[in-house]
Amino acid sequence: MNQTDVIVVGAGPTGLFLASELALRGVRVTVLERLEEPDPTIKSGSINVASAELLDRRGLLPAAEEVQRRRLAEAGAFTGGRSNRTVRELTDAAGRTSRRFAVLGHFAGIMFRNDLVDQDDPVLAAHTAVANGILVPQHDLELLLGEHCVKLGVEIRRGVEVRGLRGIGADADVVVETSAGDFTAGWVVAADGGRSVIRKRLGVDFVGTGPELVGYQAIAEFEDASELRRGWNWTPRGIYTYGPMPGRVLVARFAPQPEDKNAPVTVEELQSAMRDVTGIPVTITGLRGRATRWSDNARQARAYRHGRVFLAGDAAHVHSPFSAQGLNLGLGDAVNLGWKLAATIQGHAPPGLLDTYHSERHPIGAWVLDWTRAQVALMRGDERTAQLRKVVGDELFAVPGAINRMVALSSGILQRYDVADDTIAPVGSIAGDVEFTSGTRLADHAHDGRFVLVDRSADGRYADAVTGREERVVHVADPDASQPSLFVRPDGIIAWADASTDHPRKLLDTAVRRWVG
Repeated sequence: MNQTDVIVVGAGPTGLFLASELALRGVRVTVLERLEEPDPTIKSGSINVASAELLDRRGLLPAAEEVQRRRLAEAGAFTGGRSNRTVRELTDAAGRTSRRFAVLGHFAGIMFRNDLVDQDDPVLAAHTAVANGILVPQHDLELLLGEHCVKLGVEIRRGVEVRGLRGIGADADVVVETSAGDFTAGWVVAADGGRSVIRKRLGVDFVGTGPELVGYQAIAEFEDASELRRGWNWTPRGIYTYGPMPGRVLVARFAPQPEDKNAPVTVEELQSAMRDVTGIPVTITGLRGRATRWSDNARQARAYRHGRVFLAGDAAHVHSPFSAQGLNLGLGDAVNLGWKLAATIQGHAPPGLLDTYHSERHPIGAWVLDWTRAQVALMRGDERTAQLRKVVGDELFAVPGAINRMVALSSGILQRYDVADDTIAPVGSIAGDVEFTSGTRLADHAHDGRFVLVDRSADGRYADAVTGREERVVHVADPDASQPSLFVRPDGIIAWADASTDHPRKLLDTAVRRWVG
C-alpha cells in the first residue's frame, strides 16, 4: 500500500491549498486527482479580498499580482485598446494597478460601483494591500497552487480515480480504494467536488434546496457577437454576461435541468441557451476549451467531520457560482483545517481543536448558501423582480454606507469566528493589513504557517507567553503604543488583542492554551 499522513482527494484549489498548508507544518501529504492535467475549463474569474490575503500570508501575492497584470492586459485587448470597466476599476489615472480597496464584483449581476464606495471606510481601509492580486481565474490559481505544492514536497498523483474507502473508525488508518490500488493514511480530506465520491460513500446527508436555473460558462467563438452587450444583462428568460475577457460568456436561464447532467456541453446546447436568454440569433462557431454546465442547487453537508475523514470545498457545500463564492469558501475551509490537522498529527493540538473546523466553517458555509440564493431570487425575469432589482441597484446601492457593507460582505473580510469566551473587537475577525514600524507587515511573518504574536508593548512583556513554542509561534516585537498587540492564528484570525481589557495577559495565556496547546 501507499502510506502517508494525509490523503487529500481532489487537486482543485481547495485540495491543493490544504495540501500546502499541511506540508508547511511538516506533514506528509498525497493528493489524488482523477484528471491527468489541471482542468482548463472556464470557471471562476477572480478571487475575493479575503482569499488574496490568504495567498499574501503564504508569500504568494507576487505570483497573484503577475496573473492580474496579464489578465488586465487581455481585458484591454478585448476592447481594442479602449478602457473597459474592469481595467478602470483596478487601475489608477496613471495606468498603474491601484492600492485602494479592490472593488470588483456584483450582487445578482448588479455591479458594485467604485465611485460610490467610500475608500476612507476603516473596515475597507484595513484590507488594501492585496488590491493587485484578486483578478486570478481559477485555472491560473490551480497552476499557482500546484507549483507551491511541488516546492513544499507534496506528492500529487494525477490520473488516479478514487472509488471508495474503508476503515474509517476513529482510531484506525483509512484505506482509500483507487484505480491505482489502495492508499492508506491516518486522515483523509475529501475535496473532490460537489459530486464527491467520498461524501457519498460515507452516506452524509447533503441537505438544501433544488435548482431553478441552468447556467453555462465558456470561451466561445462567434460568427458575429456585435449585438451582445458587455457586462451583466437581465432578460425575461434569464441573465447573461459577455466579457471582460475575449469570448468569455456566462448565460443562465430559468428552465428544467437536462436529463443527463454529466453530458458534455455542445456548441448547439450553448447556442440554444444564448439565443433563448438574449433574444439575439447569435451563431457560435466553436469553443475554446470545454464549456461548463451548472445550476443553483444549494446544499450543505450536515457535518464536515466523520471520524478521520473531513469534507472541504464543494464536497461540503454547493451553490450557484455567482461571484466565485464557492472558490473562496473552499480556500477558507482549507486554511482553517490545515493547521488544526497538522497540530493533531504532530501531537500538540489542544483538546477539541479538530472539532472547531466544523463549528467555525459550517455557519460560514450556510451564510454563503443564503447569499447565493438571494442573488438568484433577484435575477428572476418577471416584472416585479425587475422592479425590485431597480430599487436595489439604483437606490440602495447608491447609498455609500449600504454599498460599503455589500462590498465588504462580498469580499469575505467580515467573516468572524467565536474564538474566545470574552470576545472584544477585533478578536475573531480577519487580521487584514497589519503594518509594523520596521516596514514589514504581518503577512511577511506568516509565510511558514505559524501563529504570530505581535507585541506592541514597550518592554516586550508578552514574549514569555509563547516561550518554548517557537516552532509554532513567531514573536514580532513592534513597540507602538498607538496600536494594539495581537495574537493571530495561522488562518489570519485574531485570537487575542490587548485593547479594551483590564487583564490582557490572562486572556493571552488563555488564547495560547486554547489554540496552540
